[in-house]
Amino acid sequence: MSLTPEKDEIAAADTAAAGPDREVDGLLRWLAPPLPWAVVTFWCVAAAGWQNRLLLVADSTYYRALALGHYRDVPGSVAGRILHPLTVRLLSAVLGADIDTAFLLAAIVSLAALCGLMAWILKQVTGFGALVLPLLFTPLVVHYMFGLYYCQDLFYAALLGCFFAAMLKERKWLALLLLLPLYLARESTVLLAVAWGAVAWLDSDWTVLAACGIFTVGGLGVSRIFASLGRPNIHHTNEFTFLFLKPPFDALRTLFGVILIPPEMKGHPGFTCTPFATFALPKLLRYGTTTQFGVCRPDWHAPVHTYTLLFAIFGIGPAALLAVLRRNLWRGFQSCSPSWLRVAVIYGLMALCVAPAVSFWLERDFGYAWPAFWIALPALLRADAWPTAPLVCTLLAENLAACWLPYWLSTAGGGPFELAALGIAFIMQVVAYSTLKRHQARWIPAAGRRAAEVIG
Repeated sequence: MSLTPEKDEIAAADTAAAGPDREVDGLLRWLAPPLPWAVVTFWCVAAAGWQNRLLLVADSTYYRALALGHYRDVPGSVAGRILHPLTVRLLSAVLGADIDTAFLLAAIVSLAALCGLMAWILKQVTGFGALVLPLLFTPLVVHYMFGLYYCQDLFYAALLGCFFAAMLKERKWLALLLLLPLYLARESTVLLAVAWGAVAWLDSDWTVLAACGIFTVGGLGVSRIFASLGRPNIHHTNEFTFLFLKPPFDALRTLFGVILIPPEMKGHPGFTCTPFATFALPKLLRYGTTTQFGVCRPDWHAPVHTYTLLFAIFGIGPAALLAVLRRNLWRGFQSCSPSWLRVAVIYGLMALCVAPAVSFWLERDFGYAWPAFWIALPALLRADAWPTAPLVCTLLAENLAACWLPYWLSTAGGGPFELAALGIAFIMQVVAYSTLKRHQARWIPAAGRRAAEVIG
């Protein structure tokens, strides 16, 4: 199956060019169909991530309060993410279920939609629906999306899957219309609109560029209306100032372990350390009730956790993406490449870079970069050349190890385990990069040339 529906003949020629050397040919019949693999993936993830208790942690309590209509109990920075709680409330009213059961039902439907969409997309871009199982059966989906089902991450992922499915089918206006619900689910959709706008600008597609701007203004406007119903932030300053000052505070902690504590945050989760020094802010830099802040001694646990997640949450994705882009950076981003491919890569990398500056809960926020690693990367690997069966099996085994081993170690607790998790996560990236470099010279040249024509 080709990267775009109209390239079937190229894919057929690609297959013929590979000849007897293509070792995966005999597996196509049972690896290709997307529906059975979507069902298997759904049940595996649901069984592994099932919770027998209410898991109301951090933002989960806010989303539950929104679903109950308690807007004043929720900070304005969260109250604008209204679509998921409203959907849950509607489910509760229609089915006569309590709000907690409705959250679980929404998560089950979202998981089924994500598995089905991903299996279909992977079938289109690689020919193998079976890839959905090793890509989605990871701690990110099992524990941080489905396991934390009160949060909107899984719901947003299903919507984002619809967006990329529409782009893959070249239904641009449907994809544009989906920007509005995406904005109402999470304001970080602005990264997606910026990525698509940049691609549209490179393609001189002024209609899409203008539409991205219009839907951005509309989506953020509606989101801000609901945000105004929430309570003020703890600093008692306007949301723009709060959002402007948040990135440097968060990035200093997540990337360097430096924790700054304004007086109003002292004692809150994540701000329980004792400052060794206190600095007064100049008048021009004071905001809300904040006139000074304390500085704690550097905490190495925070950056170790950040870099472990960066190297592990998408398995060998960082190393594989680096290997492919180094080989095909310009060709992969020419105007003749599919828009969805370029949007997925740009959006995913932007989400990955922005996450440490906007959140302490990076298990979730790094996860928003998944289109680059679960959609674009398999397509780029397929287009670069047709890998052999041993290479595919090796990469998938390395991917599962890179996802799960650091997760198990980091959850075991204790400094040595955290350092071991980071070490293994980094080593797996090096191993995967070496695997790809070793095999690149052996990939079938004719298949590679023909498949590369599909994306430029």
